[in-house]
Amino acid sequence: MYEVVAIHDHMRWQKILDLFQVTDIYYTSQYFLSAMKLDPGESMMFYYNDEEGEVVYPFIKRRIENDAPGYFDITTPFGYGGPLLKTKNNASKLTANFLHEFSAFCEKEKIIAEFIRFHPLKNNALIFEKQLKLLPMYETFAIKLDLQDQQPKEQEDKNERSNGENGVVIKKLGTVRHMFEFLVLYYSTVRRREDADSYYFFTNDYFETLISSLGPNLHLFGAYCENKLVSACYVLTMGDTIYHHLDGSLEEAEDSNAMKALLLKIAEWGKENSFTFFHLGSDFKGEGRNISGLKKGIANQEPSTFYICEKVHDTSIYKKLISIEEIDVIKRYRNV
Repeated sequence: MYEVVAIHDHMRWQKILDLFQVTDIYYTSQYFLSAMKLDPGESMMFYYNDEEGEVVYPFIKRRIENDAPGYFDITTPFGYGGPLLKTKNNASKLTANFLHEFSAFCEKEKIIAEFIRFHPLKNNALIFEKQLKLLPMYETFAIKLDLQDQQPKEQEDKNERSNGENGVVIKKLGTVRHMFEFLVLYYSTVRRREDADSYYFFTNDYFETLISSLGPNLHLFGAYCENKLVSACYVLTMGDTIYHHLDGSLEEAEDSNAMKALLLKIAEWGKENSFTFFHLGSDFKGEGRNISGLKKGIANQEPSTFYICEKVHDTSIYKKLISIEEIDVIKRYRNV
């Protein structure tokens, strides 16, 4: 049996997450409120349970705008997501039963296609590797914050001297007060990516909703050189994890120590505030940015692969209504 929960039923949404002991911000109704600014539609949670276990799967249902109204697709929000399982008996049977029931739901609701950004820290993509076509995008990196003290003292001193010599000053900024300064850096960064999809030029409305819906779970940090903001980063926090969400830098600062100093300072702040992990994410291999190597260099955990997936539920209708190639799926759903 299954239950579909609408986003306005915040209490029921949260109660189901509590059943799964999920404290990940990407699954919360608060996060979905901001994500709908990027993917306008109807947010809902599909909750399935049988004798084999339970599955929770929140997503956004979007109307396909064309000459044949009445059809929809669904997507997980920008960031990470996908179905999560709570197995009682047999995980393979639970997965098969869930997919069968969800396909029937999609047919009933005229949902012809599905796009999933799986969660690298939950490893939920590999649960479906036999049933779905998974597309590995890139490795993501993380810092376990209680291991930061194990960095050799001489390396710590070197980092401190390096930051001082380059005049990099890290500050925790107001998420509202400094939003437009961040946007200057963010748009500058996106414009430098030659193959960036227009989707990633997030509007002011998105950031304003992100700030209002996440409140104290959203933080902004900035790196200054000679009193000039050169790099900045929004992070999300909930449970024991900090997530790198979006960053921006001036072109001349992208190869400097500013971003490294910024990320290390966020890690330091996270440890001081009792967080356990700082998920740094990464960048799509085609971006040509150096930040992926930077994140790999400061990570102290094994990398986790970020997968996406496209599943077509009604092939004939899909081919008539949507002309989207695999390369377009990758550009749109790989995350920034």
